[in-house]
Amino acid sequence: MAFLTEQELESLRIDQSVFHIVGPGEEHFQLLTAFDAGRHASFFLGRVRSVNSGNRYEFLADAAVRAQLARISRDRATFQEESEKLATAFNEAHGGSTAVGAFLIFSLSCSGGRVFALLKFEDEKVLSYDYDVSRGRSGKPKPTFGEIERTFVQNRNALQKAALIKLGKERDEICVVDRQNPQRPAAYFEQFLLVRRQRTEEELTRTIVEVTRNIAHKHKDILPRDAMKNMAQRLYDASQSGGSIDGESAENWLKSIFGPLPDDSPVLTDFKAKLKREGMAGESFVLQKNAIQAPKNRRVETASGVKLTFPVGLMSSVISVNRDKGEIIIRDKITLDDFELNTSGRTRT
Repeated sequence: MAFLTEQELESLRIDQSVFHIVGPGEEHFQLLTAFDAGRHASFFLGRVRSVNSGNRYEFLADAAVRAQLARISRDRATFQEESEKLATAFNEAHGGSTAVGAFLIFSLSCSGGRVFALLKFEDEKVLSYDYDVSRGRSGKPKPTFGEIERTFVQNRNALQKAALIKLGKERDEICVVDRQNPQRPAAYFEQFLLVRRQRTEEELTRTIVEVTRNIAHKHKDILPRDAMKNMAQRLYDASQSGGSIDGESAENWLKSIFGPLPDDSPVLTDFKAKLKREGMAGESFVLQKNAIQAPKNRRVETASGVKLTFPVGLMSSVISVNRDKGEIIIRDKITLDDFELNTSGRTRT
């Protein structure tokens, strides 16, 4: 589900803001003073809103980031000092092949209370252009160019990592986004925050399979018949694929099971609503093979009410099912051939 509601997003305001320069080497690290977002507030709020859906986490005991944010929440005068501690810790964890960029810290308020945003922007070299009002040989303005290396751009890929955090008396709420590794955010970012995912990938795999199974049962009358054949086996095979779920396009998983669906399909609508109720909308993860047990039994039902359940492992020489011909052939020794009596005194329907 979205981290902030539509009402909270609409009412979101920047109270304090700062950014520090971080990079893989100490020579890149530079602490800066806090700034007033002013007329640029809408730009930064847009970037915060763009990471409103991600993986849910919880702080581990003694997480320094939580303690630092709590101090800012109690006393806004500590913002600069605590932001420098946060940036220093982030820079120490931030290394290897990571790119130089800006680590932004925002203290925000909204209808739901205080929110903190920690954003890592990577520097992107851009070519700016303008034109000289003095005329060129053709009598038209002459273009001029300039390289700018340190930029904040709206390109979603420039905002590589982000965490939105709400501190609470009973529990905290944390949303983490890693655009390079949406399923498994970088270990150094998790270690910097000192957090763990609220649900394991095994739990997320089981939940999305169960949600899909329920959706299939609810909409079996409007889903293609071919899509409903071997549904349990199809779900199991999909869970074993080693694929991944992208929280921003989780409907792709559903379409891989049911086939193409129109954007206004009630199946898609119910699927997204169910994920939201389960608290896993926006979660990205890798499907785990050990999360779902292989089907043990196969069930076949006919239009006349015949129901058969038999072990999956039985060879076709023992039992064969031909859907096209509407035939079920069993070649096995019969050990029971009798009628079922109703001794409860109630008529079965």
